[in-house]
Amino acid sequence: MQDFLRPNYDNGCFADLPALIRYCLTGEPVDLPAATQWGDYLRRYDTVVLVLVDAFGWRFFERYADESPFLQHFVRHGKVLRWTSQFPSTTTAHITCLNTGLTPGQSGLFEWQFYEPALDAVIEPLTYTFAGEEKPETLRQAGVDPALIYPAPTYPQTLLQAGVQPIVYQPREYTPTTYSTWMLRDAVVRGYRTVPEGVANLRHEVTEGQPGQPRYFFFYTGSVDTIGHYDGPASPQFDAEVETVLFVLQRALLEPLLKFAMNTLLIFTADHGMVETDPQTTFYLNTDPLFAGIERLLRRDRNGKLLSPGGSARDVFLHINEGLVDETQAFLAERLAGKAEVVTTRSLVEQGYFGPPPFAPQFLARLGDLVILPYAGESVWWYEKDRFEQKFYGHHGGLTPQEMEIPVGLLPSQ
Repeated sequence: MQDFLRPNYDNGCFADLPALIRYCLTGEPVDLPAATQWGDYLRRYDTVVLVLVDAFGWRFFERYADESPFLQHFVRHGKVLRWTSQFPSTTTAHITCLNTGLTPGQSGLFEWQFYEPALDAVIEPLTYTFAGEEKPETLRQAGVDPALIYPAPTYPQTLLQAGVQPIVYQPREYTPTTYSTWMLRDAVVRGYRTVPEGVANLRHEVTEGQPGQPRYFFFYTGSVDTIGHYDGPASPQFDAEVETVLFVLQRALLEPLLKFAMNTLLIFTADHGMVETDPQTTFYLNTDPLFAGIERLLRRDRNGKLLSPGGSARDVFLHINEGLVDETQAFLAERLAGKAEVVTTRSLVEQGYFGPPPFAPQFLARLGDLVILPYAGESVWWYEKDRFEQKFYGHHGGLTPQEMEIPVGLLPSQ
């Protein structure tokens, strides 16, 4: 596929992080080619601090590295690796990977929204709601058991069993939710109001706490991703948000860690990158006359309503009526020529894009039959008033280098 980047599982992919971090804290053997890339940094530590800035892909590391003391410290005194995201390049797949140690195919949570066969509905697993609804937690209100949606066991559980204390810092609006309660039930969870507050609290706990056991800290911020979506990754608002976050990380975390934290590894990374999009040029499959007749090809739920796609405007997963996959692929490929690739999900599964087997039992049924992968700057989606619309000026989920390449920075303390 032209100008697309496949995920580099086992040899420099986000999915390699849980096993490598576990080795650093427990000494549990790790059989990954990616381990050699860490060199002398792959050793035992008392504390590992993982900082994830959502959407801060490699393109942004290159953009800001020369001007940011925080990033320069990794360049000059540590190691910076150029790795790949998983596919899809979406937050759901990557946060779930950190919480379970599983790839998208293994966890079954591969995108922001997907069709759940057990409910005959499209859902959003992170917000635990039916897709298209603004109110979160509607699945809980409907009495849906989280065990039906989410995988187990969790990564924090395996760390705790190995004698490591997992501690997670995340925004208060996610603390608690059904997702975080399920995934982080064996971790200590600290909610924060603002990034500076969260980083200051993290710094205090890392440097002044009295660890009686190895500790794993995971700090997540989604503010850069949010601004990138709504203002675009080339906007002054995006610059301001990135510069603020990096400044806070430098002054309130990195400098104190280097002075006071003993035998600590600081890891800086992102779940994915971001590419520019334009709401004015989005193709809508169900309203654009270009796609007239598509209704005959798409599956419907038990009530006869067309299934809205899974994924996002950068990776559109479609469920196709039996026997019509080839026809639908040709139908879409002709109309999206020069704008997007249209491929079967089976071919991507067989080529390892979702990670290695074994897959979650419900994964293939959730995945659908075809996926539309727009080229850089393009977007394809579904329109339903007040439910589905492409409003973003920056997006991710696809396979372009802008979305798929991420930095992994390693910096040990004294």
